[in-house]
Amino acid sequence: MKKIALTTALFISLLVLSACSHSPAEPPIAQSEVPAKPERMTVAYSAEPVKVLPAFTTFTWHGQYSPVLSAKDKQQEAAVQADIKKQVITYLQTKGYRYQADPAQAEMVIGFLFAVNDARATKSIYDKFGTVPGMTQAVYKKGTFLLTVLDRELQKVYWRAALQGYSHLETKSSAANSARMQKILDIMLGGFPKAGR
Repeated sequence: MKKIALTTALFISLLVLSACSHSPAEPPIAQSEVPAKPERMTVAYSAEPVKVLPAFTTFTWHGQYSPVLSAKDKQQEAAVQADIKKQVITYLQTKGYRYQADPAQAEMVIGFLFAVNDARATKSIYDKFGTVPGMTQAVYKKGTFLLTVLDRELQKVYWRAALQGYSHLETKSSAANSARMQKILDIMLGGFPKAGR
């Protein structure tokens, strides 16, 4: 429990340390994918990736850095983690990065945190910083997705990003959700340089 709290605090701290933020316009999507109501997303970055990331080509995961706070049980948590990992691997492959299952063979660790309307995440943010990023809406579920890049020893955080919005990331996996997740990752990771640059 202490490790999860520490991990959560690490990821959430990026909200305060963010150097820039913007609300990107969503790219046009096919009519069949248009949601019933317009969605809003806000992204915050700690820095421009090209300025802070070392030249690396391989990455891995670490169990401590992939919590899903909104999961109702371990089975759902594992399913959401697996889907997020698959989507991140797919996206980073477009930039030439390779996933390495053996942490000893990887240069970096990619971490994430995902929560949908999670009272613990909101309370933790509020308790730490006295405010919660301005995403409030009673009708829709608010999703929070945090990404970070750490060194292999988990001693240094190179880059962080946070996205909050009203999205359908928590719904069952489908081709439409996969395409949408790739668009979200492009918003968050689009500034990554090509692998090894």
